[in-house]
Amino acid sequence: MSTFETFYDANPVAVVDQNKWDDKIPEVAMQFRQSPVIYTPLIDWDDRTQQSGAQTTVWTELLEGDTDFDEIPMTANYIAAPHGVDSRARTLSVKRYGDKVQLHESSNIFQQWRMSGGRNWQPLLRGLLGQNVVRKFELLARNAYLSGPKTFWTYAWDESDRPTSFATIESTDVFNIDIVNEWNLRLGNTGSPVIPGDSASAKLAIMPPGVVYDFYKGLADAATNEAQMWRDAKLYAGQELRYELGSYKGVRFMQHPNDRYGQNNSILYNCGVIAKQYGITSPIQRGDGSPDPETTKVDDVWMVGQKDVTHYIQLETADLSGFAAGDIVTIHTVRTNAYGVTNGVDPLSGKTIQRRVVAVDDGNNRLAFDRPIMREYTAPFYATSDDGGAGTFYAFVTKARHIGFVLVLGSRGGIMGEVARPIKFYEPKPIDDFESVWRYVWDIVAGWNLWEPNMFECHFCAVSLPKAGGVITP
Repeated sequence: MSTFETFYDANPVAVVDQNKWDDKIPEVAMQFRQSPVIYTPLIDWDDRTQQSGAQTTVWTELLEGDTDFDEIPMTANYIAAPHGVDSRARTLSVKRYGDKVQLHESSNIFQQWRMSGGRNWQPLLRGLLGQNVVRKFELLARNAYLSGPKTFWTYAWDESDRPTSFATIESTDVFNIDIVNEWNLRLGNTGSPVIPGDSASAKLAIMPPGVVYDFYKGLADAATNEAQMWRDAKLYAGQELRYELGSYKGVRFMQHPNDRYGQNNSILYNCGVIAKQYGITSPIQRGDGSPDPETTKVDDVWMVGQKDVTHYIQLETADLSGFAAGDIVTIHTVRTNAYGVTNGVDPLSGKTIQRRVVAVDDGNNRLAFDRPIMREYTAPFYATSDDGGAGTFYAFVTKARHIGFVLVLGSRGGIMGEVARPIKFYEPKPIDDFESVWRYVWDIVAGWNLWEPNMFECHFCAVSLPKAGGVITP
């Protein structure tokens, strides 16, 4: 098996450490082959919890004492102090994750679309479940790196002071190639290669397209001798990685691809300084939020969603002049101060989603999006929004500075995955009177655990984003 295949096969559906376990659902297995899987292969997997059945496993190792190299008197019969020995421990823990899709039998019979010449939606839904597994594992792997100690985080800077949090990242703090020298210092001599078969000193930096855009601009402005150190991936001897751009001063650069909707897991959308934040005053049901497909086409092409839904989200009394078509906003229920921004977006919350604005109704305080919102926000809570007032809301919508996330690895082993029970797939028997509701479900008991924080670095910067016909500057 080639180096490339070895690297990209490292995922919990295929491999747990050296113990193989097969996935029996072909639609899911194919998603790991076809989908952009970036963060999941970076995790090392252990199966000790699977063997012990415990929810938490404690790993203990001895600490060697300090070495005293002073001489011993020739006439000494006793040594004053023994060589010290102590210990340290770390834990691996697991949680349960899962999801499901379901279908009513009548949807298979009475609907207008045909898939592969027929109207059977069951294989399609199994494929959707496979995509769900891939997306969830990718976000859990990414979030494991983001859950590391902030003392190891670094930030891009311009000529002024360096930022110290998301709140102090300014529009000029785009990616600066000078940080590469620091990566080589901090991550230059650790552990085993990130890519099997690579040199021990090789490092890997994973960045979004907007950071690549800013990086290339910076490279063009660099001194001639600095710019000449860049090596395009096509010039390598050997095999390049998927999405790899090239190498600069011993760091291999990989661009994290956008998904089919133009969004990217390596961008922390709207997590910086807040421009606008308002409360959503009406419940959001699944399918709400996109324009009426009978009257409005998204991007003049797509008739999106269904007719019998709410074709917008309703905000409190708001000044929507700061919103425009093409903006990517965040809908969320959890706010946090953990990243330096008061009432900021929490990128680690599972209820945090992004949508692209396609219509702004300032008079009625409404926004419409390129896609329906596919989860419910129906639980009311009382809060004060950042720009509006106090009231009962169902979620917040936030427009803020986007933060580029560059994950730099000096070695494997920074995050350790633990599997207590491998992934399982279920097709429960329908239990309604007519046995007509089909369900497809998966779950796994596993954990993504911080293991060696000095093996990687999370680097953050302002980031450019694409929009139709132009660029959204930081």
